[in-house]
Amino acid sequence: MMNFSGLYAATLTPFNLDETINHDDLASLVKFNCESGLDGLYVGGSTAEAFLCSTEERIQTLELTAEAATADMTLIAHVGDISTKKSEILARAAGAMPYQAISAVTPFYYPVAFNELKKHYSDVIQAAGKPMIVYNFPAFAGMNLSGEQINELLNIDGVVALKQTSANLYQMEQVTRQNPEKTIFNGFDEILASGLVAGANGGIGSTYNIQAQRMIDIQAAIFTNNAQQATALQREANVLIDALVGTGVIPGLKYVLKQKGIIQNEHCRRPLNVVTDEHKATLNALIEAGVC
Repeated sequence: MMNFSGLYAATLTPFNLDETINHDDLASLVKFNCESGLDGLYVGGSTAEAFLCSTEERIQTLELTAEAATADMTLIAHVGDISTKKSEILARAAGAMPYQAISAVTPFYYPVAFNELKKHYSDVIQAAGKPMIVYNFPAFAGMNLSGEQINELLNIDGVVALKQTSANLYQMEQVTRQNPEKTIFNGFDEILASGLVAGANGGIGSTYNIQAQRMIDIQAAIFTNNAQQATALQREANVLIDALVGTGVIPGLKYVLKQKGIIQNEHCRRPLNVVTDEHKATLNALIEAGVC
């Protein structure tokens, strides 16, 4: 079984002013991330504004990313949706592309019984014919899974990993201890060091797009038992994350990438925020200081 541990950028979807996908910017961003030292790309998730895109656009993003990525990168296709049927359509498409695995956030908005959630994942896995990374994001998915429920999901046939986007580090430690054969990813960039200490095998994050080396260095410091260095690096990372949270993470990331010449257009899909002049000044100061 393939080992999926490591650090993955949750990729963005660059848009033109008319909100169509900007192919050139997407290829440039993929190339940039492939040269960053990261282990792979997590494509088509919430950072990619997936839930503001049509099913056809999401498939197109998966195709364009797979075409631009280098062969040494592990590719994970996020196919999660509120609808099992839509997730299956995306899963079948990803199954025909050079993605090593798929992932899916738990369905949101409508209440879903746990047995139906397990069936949802099984159906999506069957549609793709590829390993699944379950995505637990209680703050936005509206579903607060217990440790026992996470363990059950990890034991579904075809599930190989968990993306744990939660600040519950006790649960992180429990899940990693009880599932040593599974890959557990830390999902919140601001606690990567803590998540790794709690047992995570790697991380998937939005800000890896602009601070990949710092995240790589945090992981290296933890793995060499240098807690002081890891803490210092996490604090540096969080200075940037604090600014992005104030700006709006996705618009802020696109602004920084444009300023650094990686992409030419910083546009997001409506109704996401536009970066204000005040926040641009803050981000410009961080760029000039070498923080990002």
